[in-house]
Amino acid sequence: MSFASTLKTTFYGLRDRVLEEGNREMWKNFITSIGLLSIAMLSALYSSSVARDGRMWAAGTSAIAALAIAIWVGIRFVPRLAANVEWDWLPFFSQYHVTREGWIYFGGLIVVVFAAINTNNNLLYMVLSALMAVLLLSGFLSGVNFRLLKVELRIPPHCFAGESFPISLQIQNRKTLFPSFSMSVEHIDESGFLFQSFYVAWVRAHGQAFQPAEAMLRYRGRYEIRKIKILSRYPFGFFLKGKEYPVNTECVCYPEIIPQEHLNFAAVDIMGSNRRFDRGLGNDLYMIRDYLPSDSARHVHWKASAKTATLKTREFAAEENRRVPVYLDRFGRVDQMQEFERLVSCAASLVFHMIQDGIEVALITDEWSSRFDSSEIHLHSILNYLATVQRSNAAVPPVAEGRDGARRLSLRKGQG
Repeated sequence: MSFASTLKTTFYGLRDRVLEEGNREMWKNFITSIGLLSIAMLSALYSSSVARDGRMWAAGTSAIAALAIAIWVGIRFVPRLAANVEWDWLPFFSQYHVTREGWIYFGGLIVVVFAAINTNNNLLYMVLSALMAVLLLSGFLSGVNFRLLKVELRIPPHCFAGESFPISLQIQNRKTLFPSFSMSVEHIDESGFLFQSFYVAWVRAHGQAFQPAEAMLRYRGRYEIRKIKILSRYPFGFFLKGKEYPVNTECVCYPEIIPQEHLNFAAVDIMGSNRRFDRGLGNDLYMIRDYLPSDSARHVHWKASAKTATLKTREFAAEENRRVPVYLDRFGRVDQMQEFERLVSCAASLVFHMIQDGIEVALITDEWSSRFDSSEIHLHSILNYLATVQRSNAAVPPVAEGRDGARRLSLRKGQG
């Protein structure tokens, strides 16, 4: 590719970036700020010029106007411009919080400053220089401590709401010479991803540290965990410095599973042990009748045959159907959010416990349905849907086929 083609491609790429909606607003604020600051500078130069001529009133008015314009730009436009800046490229950028020890140190520093100024003692100036050097060294070492760290978070692809699950955090130090010391890893509250903060003493240069932990998600849903926070008081404990590191991982949180003893299974034959009033291939005795040539010899009832002197055979009762449909009605008003979450948990718990007992289950709603199955994959597909199902006040009841043992879950009056 020629130099002209490269230059042309770069130009059009920059033009497209500038014309983006967000960049257009940023450039508008930037140009407006530069224009107003130019006016303020000209007003300040004019104030200096007329002051030399003795026109103090004009000089004062121009100086006040220049100051007012500069303050207005600082209040109105500088925060907007700063919000569009990517600060991550700054190697020492982090969040600072002064600790109790830091305030004590600053108090002693102020005392030394006033003492040195009042006494004009060279020794006090040397002490003041040493104290200031310690502050600069603290900032430098803390910046180096946070540099070139890569954080990787490993979490399961799915979990259950309100239940703890194992996670693993890897901190890799990619610095050539300097290790990283005294780091405390914490979650960011806004993400909803909660784990107990833990402490990492040090990670050597070109080394890595693994830390297992327990985490929890309070509510069902699909979570995207983008960042975690690392805090450190290194090196002298004057500041608590923190920095957020990207982890970019996802987790699907299934609804809370209610214990089986807290659910009502009265309408569902969990073990398939209830007898019907017809013949079948169950294990319970249905009746004893005369033997027919088509009957299997395995079913001959020898004790009854001996009493009656004629061959008798056993017939067995059919077991209940081990296919159970669960109908979930998504209807719910705005003030029924908690009730709907409880309803979703009940549906997930019914499906979970029945599939664990080998019963084929199908979940049916007005927008989604599954086939009858009792496999682990089928269970996860249902729970994955229930993790993100939403309430709707316009949802229609799912069409029920009237199958025996079906479970209907709804917040409508007279149903559920």
